[in-house]
Amino acid sequence: MTLLSTYILRPAARWNLLLLMTGLLLSSCGGDSVDGDAAVDPGTPPSVTASTATKTVHLSEQQARDLNIQTLTIEPQQVSFTIQSPGQVFAAPQHMSLVSAPINGRVATIYAHEGEQITKGAPLVELESLEFANLVADYLEVTAEVTYQQQQVERLKVLTEERISPERTLQRAQADLQMALTKQNASHARLHAIGISDRAIEQWDPQTSEPQSRLTIHAPITGTINEHMIELGQSVNAYEEMLSIIDNKEVLVRGFVSASDAPFLQRGNSVIITERAGDDVSSGARIEATVTSINPALDKTNKSIVLNSIVATQNGWPIIGQNVRMTYTARAEEGTISIPMTAIQFDESDATVFVERSPLEYEKRPVGIKRATAEYAIIESGLQPGDKIAVTQVFSLKALERFEQFAD
Repeated sequence: MTLLSTYILRPAARWNLLLLMTGLLLSSCGGDSVDGDAAVDPGTPPSVTASTATKTVHLSEQQARDLNIQTLTIEPQQVSFTIQSPGQVFAAPQHMSLVSAPINGRVATIYAHEGEQITKGAPLVELESLEFANLVADYLEVTAEVTYQQQQVERLKVLTEERISPERTLQRAQADLQMALTKQNASHARLHAIGISDRAIEQWDPQTSEPQSRLTIHAPITGTINEHMIELGQSVNAYEEMLSIIDNKEVLVRGFVSASDAPFLQRGNSVIITERAGDDVSSGARIEATVTSINPALDKTNKSIVLNSIVATQNGWPIIGQNVRMTYTARAEEGTISIPMTAIQFDESDATVFVERSPLEYEKRPVGIKRATAEYAIIESGLQPGDKIAVTQVFSLKALERFEQFAD
């Protein structure tokens, strides 16, 4: 005997029900009023109590024994799960440099070429520039003026103390010295802005040094020349990019997750970075890292939230420009309710569970799902701590509930 056979109407019962319905139809057509006590109540089916809010499935003791339904008591817990997303490798901000021309000029010498390893401070390019020569000349001129004005002030101090020269002459000399020092500082700042070091400037002597027209550009970081954007003899303008340097000891890996998944991820979460094969299946190299920062707005291109991870490379991997797969370990808020997916049934798009009221009574209750994985669902509404839900024979409970709907 099946579970549903208890509710199948025998032929005689169906015939009696048909006669009853016919009599009711005839009495209503006659227009006679029916006394409330004499009205026939067909009754509520034994296994489902339906209302606008809930539906309850009742089991007989035999059905309960046959089904042997297992339940789970709802308890808040810390829920962890994985989120997979595509990723892309970029140069790390502190390990990549674009070298630009600091001043207008012509490429006179190229010292380092694409693919070559260079160290910080190594010469890269030499520019021939009339503007640079003028800057050097201005500095030498104003430095000579400072020296002269300093000597004037010292001489006038002595003359003033001996009352040979008036005080106002000394004050005028001190003002001239201050003006010369201001011009020297401004000239020094211009030279410093185009990459001339303080040590190099200090070695210039206004008495013996000649204005220079060639400016050497040095490497700002240690790394490898990745790309040249200039040719020998080419004219370049100030701030025009000439070459790029990359140090691939560390890279920036960006993962692109949906806006709905972003709330489950935060700085410090672990991530596994794997190589993506042609069939979009992870294989090959693998590196563990953490999320170092999260962009606050959607990426305009991918319409996703960007998670950044600074990663130390292993044997040159991951490679800048490569597409990778990101597997993040996500955590829901503390006190989150999660249940097995096997406990959930769907009525079209509505998720429901069966909550145990007693071993013979189960309430069909809708629930709101915040995030679903292959095994678990994070619940945002419909369940409270202490509720017991059926985790086995859920389909049988649904079948009984549906059967009684049709029987009704």
